[in-house]
Amino acid sequence: MKKIKALFLCLSLSAVFAFAGCGKAIDPDIINKVNENKDAILVDIVATDTDKNAILEISDEDYAAKEEAWEKYDLKFKDKEVFLSAVSSYIAAEEEAGKATLVSKDFAVTGNAKDGYKAAITLGCTERAVNMNIAYDTEMIVTDITFSPVYSIGEAMTKAALNTLLGMGSVFCVLILIMCIIYLFGIIPKIQKSLDEKKANKEKSATEKSVDKTIEKIVEKEEGDLVDDTELVAVISAAIAAYEGNTSADGFVVRSIRKSQSKKWQNAQY
Repeated sequence: MKKIKALFLCLSLSAVFAFAGCGKAIDPDIINKVNENKDAILVDIVATDTDKNAILEISDEDYAAKEEAWEKYDLKFKDKEVFLSAVSSYIAAEEEAGKATLVSKDFAVTGNAKDGYKAAITLGCTERAVNMNIAYDTEMIVTDITFSPVYSIGEAMTKAALNTLLGMGSVFCVLILIMCIIYLFGIIPKIQKSLDEKKANKEKSATEKSVDKTIEKIVEKEEGDLVDDTELVAVISAAIAAYEGNTSADGFVVRSIRKSQSKKWQNAQY
């Protein structure tokens, strides 16, 4: 039992120390530096009369000149890309929130010397407020600056509802598309079968036409052969009639004509 109480006591003390660490006040020097940095950032990004899109094309020489001007504010960017990213973020926010008209005097600074600091400042604009968030590393060098318009609860809920509807609509559209594809799996074989039958019918029709033509040729040939056989029958009938001493072969009926296998005909005298 004593061990359990000791364990609970240790956990309680740990929680107290943790909350005490989280609630530790930020060094006033850090807050003053953030305040000075804020002023320089507002001058060079927010309140400048220069075309902000032109700032995105700033040369290395002009950026170096800005770095010298920022020294009096003790402001340092990690690199040029961080500055250009901040300008792009403000341009995007200004299109929706309008131009900045005032800066909140109160701003919040969180963090510690181990993980770095973050500052949140509110800008008043013509259309809606904008949150400016600045991130510092452990050496108080700016690593990121973002500007985001502030939405009311109703606007946020409406936007969330639209996003939900859009997401659900996309899911249902995909499901309907899958259903259509599955349905086509049953139709495609039928279509293929119909096409195969049509192809087979065409081939059959072509074959029948070819057979008909072949039969016609055979009939024509047989008719031609029949003419030749008729002449042969007449000649043979006349020969037989002469042999029998008849003057006419009208009484003869030729049943068939076959080739004789006998060699007696070979000895016939012409």
